[in-house]
Amino acid sequence: MNRGRLIFYALIISVIVTICMIPSVSAGSDLKMWGYSDPSGNPAQGDEVYALYTVEYKFDSDQESLMFYTDLYNPVWKFTIILDGVEHVKPKISGRYETLSGFELYYPRTYQTYVRAELTGTVPATAATGEYKLVEVTHFDAAGNPESTVKETRIFINPADMAGVQSNAEILLSNLRSDIDRYATVGVDTSAAEEKYTLADNAIATAKTSTASVQSALLDSATAYIAEANALLKSSYAQHSVNAAKNKISSLDSIINYFEATKGLGSDQRVWVIKSYNDNAKTLLVLAEDKYSAGSPDAAAEYAELAQNKADEGYSYAKSLNGELGSNMPADSSLWSATTVLPPASSGTTTPVVNPTQGTSPLELLDSLTGIGKTGSSSGSTSGSSSGSSSGSSTGSSSSSSTGMISGGNGGAISEIDDILHSEVNVESKIRILAAIYSLLVGAFDFITNAASGLSAS
Repeated sequence: MNRGRLIFYALIISVIVTICMIPSVSAGSDLKMWGYSDPSGNPAQGDEVYALYTVEYKFDSDQESLMFYTDLYNPVWKFTIILDGVEHVKPKISGRYETLSGFELYYPRTYQTYVRAELTGTVPATAATGEYKLVEVTHFDAAGNPESTVKETRIFINPADMAGVQSNAEILLSNLRSDIDRYATVGVDTSAAEEKYTLADNAIATAKTSTASVQSALLDSATAYIAEANALLKSSYAQHSVNAAKNKISSLDSIINYFEATKGLGSDQRVWVIKSYNDNAKTLLVLAEDKYSAGSPDAAAEYAELAQNKADEGYSYAKSLNGELGSNMPADSSLWSATTVLPPASSGTTTPVVNPTQGTSPLELLDSLTGIGKTGSSSGSTSGSSSGSSSGSSTGSSSSSSTGMISGGNGGAISEIDDILHSEVNVESKIRILAAIYSLLVGAFDFITNAASGLSAS
């Protein structure tokens, strides 16, 4: 009895699985279209366009139909109906709207049903550059209701609009030039971006004397080159900032080792403060490297800048201690005096202007132009390098500096913690909160130590 039940259940399960594997047939909801057009880019007013597209459809009755539409002027269609590989060529017809009935398209027990549409026409005069339908196909069900639609669009260019597009592209190129020069001032490798700049410059120069459709294609390529150049600059700067932070941390490790091994100050609280700054910098460096590996160069540069700032603070404290002891700690002065943090963009950077009378024109083309090349300074660069501090700074000035850090003045620890707490909370922000609290405790310790030294001297 049990065995019989098991066999029965097995049969039921087999039937269910078999039913699930049978593909469902929807009532004419499948429309697929593929093909090409010549020219392949965005044509301009008066250009002749050739298009060849194949449409796959599924009909359930001869009451359904396909309607073809184009925005081209003087269109001529040539349809070929393909049923299970057998082609039925129809005579050429003219008209923006053309309908193929189910009487022609539907045959029972057919497996592959296609329509190949060959179209020629002229780009009409348009009030403004914008998006238009090259080929649109709509499937109507047996009741005459639209079931689904597929379409291929192009931007029809009004030559009068191209002057503005050309001007915007030239502005973006100028901004890129300024950005490349700005990144070069801090030692970033800009050679790859320079190559993209040259390509964009050549495309923009050629576009100026080309026909509208060619001009559009060239300017589209130019903006792509500009976008690639800006991405390369950001990536190079992130790597540059990470390397600068590594070098400073390594130098600070040598300084700490000097005080511990050579001067015998391994248990000195002042050396512990330097190590604290360096450990903080190392934590931020790990975050920077993780962000760089994850493909987030902006965030990587921000964390790397913060790591440099912490290393700079540690070096400044070490210089003060070195002055007090009259020692000669090992330090590459050129490393600590070099400017490695990117300066902010010049206020003279020009923003491309979009003509408001064009509406969505030149549509994707102008949309792709706007905003490219606007590279702002990283928000992580909140404080400058501390390398300019005098090695002979007095205890009082050091104490004042510590007080400023505790009180949160000018980017102090309390201010930094407050900023982080009011930002989006995630794992990184938690780490940054701990790092900021750590800095606060170090500053407090520094302040108390200096205050105690001052009282002792009094």
